[in-house]
Amino acid sequence: MKEEIRIEYPLKVRKYTKAHLDYLIRSQAEESVHIEFKAGSALASTDNKKKEIGKDVSSMANSDGGIIIYGLAERHHKAAGYAFVDGNRYPKEWLEQVINSKIKRRIPDLQIDVIRVQNKISQSVYVVKIPRSNEAPHMASDGRYYKRFNFESVQMEEYEVRDLFSRSAETHLKLRPVEFKGEVIENGPDGIGTFRLHLVLDVHNVSRQIETVYKTILKLPANVYDNSKKKQDLERFFRKYQKDVALLNIPASTPLFPLEVNTLMNFYLDIRKEHLEGLAKNPLKIRFYYSNGIYELEYYLDTKLKLQGRQLRETDFA
Repeated sequence: MKEEIRIEYPLKVRKYTKAHLDYLIRSQAEESVHIEFKAGSALASTDNKKKEIGKDVSSMANSDGGIIIYGLAERHHKAAGYAFVDGNRYPKEWLEQVINSKIKRRIPDLQIDVIRVQNKISQSVYVVKIPRSNEAPHMASDGRYYKRFNFESVQMEEYEVRDLFSRSAETHLKLRPVEFKGEVIENGPDGIGTFRLHLVLDVHNVSRQIETVYKTILKLPANVYDNSKKKQDLERFFRKYQKDVALLNIPASTPLFPLEVNTLMNFYLDIRKEHLEGLAKNPLKIRFYYSNGIYELEYYLDTKLKLQGRQLRETDFA
C-alpha cells in the first residue's frame, strides 16, 4: 500500500509534487504564518499585482519562512482546489524576476518548485519556498517592511524592523545530505559476507559569525553498531541503548568559521545478512543542534546498500 503524503512543516519538503498538492486540497489545509494559497490570477503584469507578490514573499522571509503556492485557490483560508497559473504566459522565470525586482535585498536560497498537472504548461502550479532569511529585513517595493501575522502580510512596526537587523549577527548552519559509499570487504561461499557502508556528513556555516556550540546525536540499529564499534572507534561517542537502537553523541570538534564546511561524522558500518531486517525497521536518525536551531535527517540504510549502482537485496548476502 502506498504511503500517504503528509506535510508536517512546509519547508521540510525537498521537492513538491502533485501528490503534495492533492494532500493539501484533500485535507483542506489551513493557511498560517508558514503557508499561503494563491489562485493563478494572483500572477499578472499589472504593477499592483507585482507589488503584492513582493509584499507577500518579503513578509515570509522577514518572519519564520514558509511557502506561497500560486495555483491553489483558498476558501475561508483553506485549500479549496486548483486555480492554475498559465505557465505559457507567466513562466517560472517571470516570477523569479518579479520577486528579485520588487524586494530589496535579495532573499538567499529562495526556490520555486514547478508542478505541471497532466504535463500541461497551461495547468501550472508554483510553490515558492522562502527560507527564514538571515539577510533580513527585506523591503518591499513600496518602501515598507512586512511580516506574517496569522493569514496575512502586515506592515512591521519601526522597532520590529530594528530588531531584524540583529538577525545577521546570528549563526546559521546547514546540514548537507549524508554521502553514502559502499564496498564488499568479505565474500562468503554463497554471496556477500560483509558489506562496508561509508557515511560522511558535512555542515556548512553560511553565516558571518563563528559557531562554537553544536553537537550531533545519532540513532542507528544496535546490532550494526555492535558489529562496527571497535573497528571504527565509535565507542567513545556511545551513550546508551534504546531497545534495538544505539544512541551516540558526537560533540563539536572545532569552531565553525564563516562560510566554513566541516565534517561532523566520517565512519564505516559493517553490515551482514543478519543486520538487514534491523536496517529496514530502524532508520539512521540524525539530530543536529546548534545555538540557533535544530536539523533532523532520517535514512533507511537498507536502501543505501548499492554496488556499482545496483541496489543490493537479501539474496545477495550469504
